[in-house]
Parts: sequence; structure tokens; C-alpha cells
Amino acid sequence: MIVRVLKKRRVYLALFLCLSFSAGATELCRATGPLERAQIKRIVDGDTIHLSDGRKVRLVGINTPELDHKAGNHQAYAEQATQFLASRLDGYVFIQKARSDQDRYGRKLYYLFDKDRISLTSQLLFEGLGYRIAVPPNLAYQACFVDAENAARKAHKRLWQHNLQWQPKAGFAIARVNISSVTRNRGGWWLETQQDLVINLPPYVSDYWPAQTVFGLEGKTIEIRGWQHHRTNRNNAFKSWVLSVRHPNDLREIKDLNPN
Repeated sequence: MIVRVLKKRRVYLALFLCLSFSAGATELCRATGPLERAQIKRIVDGDTIHLSDGRKVRLVGINTPELDHKAGNHQAYAEQATQFLASRLDGYVFIQKARSDQDRYGRKLYYLFDKDRISLTSQLLFEGLGYRIAVPPNLAYQACFVDAENAARKAHKRLWQHNLQWQPKAGFAIARVNISSVTRNRGGWWLETQQDLVINLPPYVSDYWPAQTVFGLEGKTIEIRGWQHHRTNRNNAFKSWVLSVRHPNDLREIKDLNPN
């Protein structure tokens, strides 16, 4: 009788572990379509690698904390993101070109996969070691990336232990802000905030946002993410900082006011 009970417990435990692994695995993205196997020369940071043939590659769909290669003033979790990426690779990586496959710095924009054909972007997001980003037309795997990030967010992993207070700092930003007014002109949509920040939805992505939806954001608290810059030679009537959002996945209304 005791042996039978112990066997049942082992079966239940094995089933529980199997179900737990499967639940975690659903947030990770498996490659669809053909892949190219490439040799790695150097891992620069959590979202950038150099290949042996000279290509400099930027992972699509994620922004990881920055390493300061000169002074060593790394952003929080930058070293962990780099180490995690290195731990998932063994001298080579599987790559898949994005629809728009080169950025303004000449880096190749690829989706990267490990030996099991699992997306490295989704793995980093699942570990809370980067923020998801959507930049059209490179939107493949976005639904899966959202799930991976949401899993880390729910578990308060690493980056998701911090609040989302806006900071006047150039580069990638994610924050919660209140929208005080909404206007539109040739430069796209402009969402004024209560901080020294205006959010721009550029005209070339305006089709993603119906007018009624954008105007409905006035007076609301939203979470935004994207790259922001400081205006030079600006009119004093305008905000000092501009943050561009290019896809609805990166701008959402906040229904509750919890820190994360």
C-alpha cells in the first residue's frame, strides 16, 4: 500500500513538472521558415553580436540594457543579459532576416535562434533581461514576444522589479505618463504629457491608429516605449523631449495604477 502511494506521488510529481515546463515553454518562440547557420565572432551585448564574416547583427524585437564599454558604467542587468545570450550560444547561431534587414548604423536586423531553433529574443524577454519593441515592418513573432515579456512581468523578474517613471534621458525609454492633450498635423499625432515630454506617432505609421482611438487617449494614463531624443533649437512653447512610438503594441492604456 505504501509503495503504491509513493508511486502515485512520483507520477503526480512528474506530471506536475511536465505541465510546468510546458507552461513556460509556451511563452518561447520557435522558428518558422528557413534559417541560416552562422559562426559568431563576438557577443557585444544582450542584443548585438558580430559574425565571423563581418556582419554586425542587431536582434529584432528587443532592447536590452546598455553596456558601457568605455567607462564600465553599465545599465542594470546589462551584464546579465550579455552573459545569458552567451550561455545560449556555442560558437554559432541560427539567423533569419527581418523584412527590413538593416538599420541606420549598418547593422543587420535578424531574428536569432539557438541550436533548438528557439528565439533568443523570446528567451531574453522571458528572463526579464530586455524590453520588447515593435518597429514595422519587422513584426514577426510579436505575439509570442508579448507573451514572453508578460510572463516575466507577472513574475517581477529583473527589469520588472523597477517602476516605470519617466526620465529625461536620450535613448530607449519605457514609462507611464498622463496624456493632457492630443493634436495632429503633417508630423503625425502629438500626445502632450504632464512631463516635459511629447509622444509622436509618425505619419508613416498612422494607419495603425484610428483617429477615434488616439483622441480617446486624452486624459488617460498610458504606458509607452520607444526611443526618445532632446529637441534642439526648439520653440519654448514645445516640450523638450520627443518619444516616437511606431506600433500599438508599444502604447497601451493603463486601466489600473499598480507600479508595474
